[in-house]
This record gives sequence, structure tokens and C-alpha cells, in this order.
Amino acid sequence: MQFDDPDCPITAIVYSGGSTFETFLREATAAMAARGVRLAGLVQHSEAKPDRLKCDMHLQDLATGRLYGISDDRGRHARGCVLNTDRLTRACQAAEEGLSAGTDVLVLSKFGKTEAEGGGFRDLMARALELSVPVLIGVPLVNLASFREFADGLAREIELDDLMSDRTTAIERLLRHSMPDGEGRLELA
Repeated sequence: MQFDDPDCPITAIVYSGGSTFETFLREATAAMAARGVRLAGLVQHSEAKPDRLKCDMHLQDLATGRLYGISDDRGRHARGCVLNTDRLTRACQAAEEGLSAGTDVLVLSKFGKTEAEGGGFRDLMARALELSVPVLIGVPLVNLASFREFADGLAREIELDDLMSDRTTAIERLLRHSMPDGEGRLELA
């Protein structure tokens, strides 16, 4: 499966368990970076708090390593969304600075509620596509219909469960097929 297929420049990994996907994506991007894949984008790091129902959310910029806090601490009994959309927007703007035609792949943690509502990572994905940079993004099952509407046939989907049967092999396959070849093409089997 090629990342840079002009008919499907977006690869979506569909999942239902956010923490499992978050760990998988961090491991995969760390391995890709170690092998010289030029990455841009944002991956999530959730930090559980023992006295809180909600975790603290941070996005790591893959081009710079910088962490951006994107959640508000609304107290120990907070239940609803704690995402701070202004901080998310600032993280996206910073990540766009690290995106260029020389980027091998733009990696984004998820097509979440904010993206389903028209914000979040949408502009960053559009910019990547303008630059002909393939996109790898996580899509929670609950947002799959909204993602499909947004992608409008430009994406292929992979179920995380299909990758997780053997995590080590899945990451190695991702690495083997995401390494830039002589023409800078990226593939995911």
C-alpha cells in the first residue's frame, strides 16, 4: 500500500482504543525517525492523573520535538471535553512551519471531534496535500463517517487491529515500506 498514491494520498489507521493507537503511533514514528524518514506533524501524549477523570493531553511536533499542552485542567471531577482549541490551533500552525515539499510523510494523531466539526488538523492536511506530501492519520471509529466525508475518496483505511496482531512485525513492515527510496516514494504494505 503506497502512501503517495495520487488517488489515495491519505492513509487512515482506524481504531477504537485510543491509548493503544497512541502508543503504536509513537513507537512507529520514533522508529521511522531513527531510520531517517523526514517527518512532520503532531502525535499525542496523554498523561493520566491519579486524582483526575481526564488526562492531560500534549502534542509532540515531529519536526522539532517540541511539546504543546492542548488540554485545560478543569478540576478533578471534569467529565466533558478538556481540549483547548486555541492551543491546538497554535500547535497546528507550528507544525505547518515544519512541513515542506521535502517532508516524507505528515503524521497526525487523530481525526477527532474538532476535525469532524471542521477545525483542528484539517488545514494542516490540506497543506500537506498541496505540497504532495502523503498523510498518515489515526481515525477513531466514532469519527469514521465524518472522516470519509472529509477525505472524499482520497484515503485508504487500515484497521489498527490488523496491525496489532503482531506489533513488532507491523512496525517493521511500516518501517520497511515507509523508507524513502531513490525517488522519495513511501509505501505501507
